[in-house]
Amino acid sequence: MHNRPTNDYFCGEKRSETSNMKTSRGRYQNDEAKQEKRAAKRQYTSYEDVPLENYRDEDPMPNNLTKRFLKMFFILFLAVVAVMAVLNLEKLTPDNIVHWFQYDVLGKTDGDGYPTNFSGSTVSDSNFDLISGVPVYCSDTTITVLNKNAGLYQEQQHSYANPTLSVNAGWGIVYNTDATGYTVFKRDSISYSAAVKQKIFAADIAASGTYAILMRGEDYLAKLVVYRSDNLEKFKYSFADYYMNTVSINKDGTRAILSGVSARNGGLISVIYILDFSQDNFLQRYEVDDTFIYDVQFLDNGNAYAIGTNQLFYININEGSKTDVPYGSRYLTTYAFHRSQGVTLALSANPDGRDCDLLSFNASGEKDCEIVTDQKAISLGMRDNERAILSDGKITIYDRDGQVKGTVAADSDARKLVYCDRNTFYVLGKSRISRLTVER
Repeated sequence: MHNRPTNDYFCGEKRSETSNMKTSRGRYQNDEAKQEKRAAKRQYTSYEDVPLENYRDEDPMPNNLTKRFLKMFFILFLAVVAVMAVLNLEKLTPDNIVHWFQYDVLGKTDGDGYPTNFSGSTVSDSNFDLISGVPVYCSDTTITVLNKNAGLYQEQQHSYANPTLSVNAGWGIVYNTDATGYTVFKRDSISYSAAVKQKIFAADIAASGTYAILMRGEDYLAKLVVYRSDNLEKFKYSFADYYMNTVSINKDGTRAILSGVSARNGGLISVIYILDFSQDNFLQRYEVDDTFIYDVQFLDNGNAYAIGTNQLFYININEGSKTDVPYGSRYLTTYAFHRSQGVTLALSANPDGRDCDLLSFNASGEKDCEIVTDQKAISLGMRDNERAILSDGKITIYDRDGQVKGTVAADSDARKLVYCDRNTFYVLGKSRISRLTVER
């Protein structure tokens, strides 16, 4: 006998079909929604349909690509900085970095321009110079370094009764003559201040920062003590027979030329010493009769000059020889050294210095020009093929042939000039410092 399907069977089948229809309809709806979403993503946004300010890129650069790009850029930047640092290694000093940041990055331009009054009441001619290409002076109260707009790099008070300034490239030293104090400095700051035990006669500093102090000796007439740039003692030498009065050291701080004076057989005798800091005994010594040596100067080529009352001395240290250049019947009015080029003298037949002749000698001891003028030299300068003379409120520039190449008016009380560049001078007056440009 066959069993008939019951109503429950038909009802179950019907329910199953109904359920499957609902499920299929739901899946279809979900698929439709996904397709619409994909289509929306595939659509291109048109500037015609969407305002520009509302436009947004729907497909930005992936984060991993952005990070990789930034990383590569940073590495390339560091490589460029490293190459520039290697090429400019000698210039990457802390002082130069500070100066670059203050004056180039921050745009610091302190100063109201030249002329500018100097601090204190007096500045002697020898206490005015250039350090790192800008003016420096030591007055009776301050050590001051100016920038090119007459602003201050630094201004430091001192208490020296007889301050004397010596500068070489980016280093300077101020010492209290006939006392014991001294100060070593650079363009932007004081490096070191101290005092020695004996009275100071003279001092000098090298472009390397090594400095030498000539002082009275404990058991001798004089003593030279040389210090490294870190202020530790490097060398010393004592003098038993002469009163030493001048010193100059070479650019790398390894040698010195000194002069002194004594009496012999009722007459005056001067001496020139050449010292090498690696040797206990002097390298060379020269005695000269009947002249007093005012000044000495080491040149960048390793040789030196000494200026006396009636003659000039060229010391060829490399060959161990001395050349004398007498002034004849002329009087020495003033002079100017240039460490790489030599020396220029103003000689006059008149004791008052008028109608002077300019004699210039190069770094090899040879006379390279003689210029006849109708002027009284107050201050001189030399640069390349030109010689400058300050006289009666005017600067005149001559070439080696004696031709006038340019002039510029100065203050009537101008006392000293220093070359800034080919056409520009800094000039010290009675109460102020000027910056002058030559008319050519």
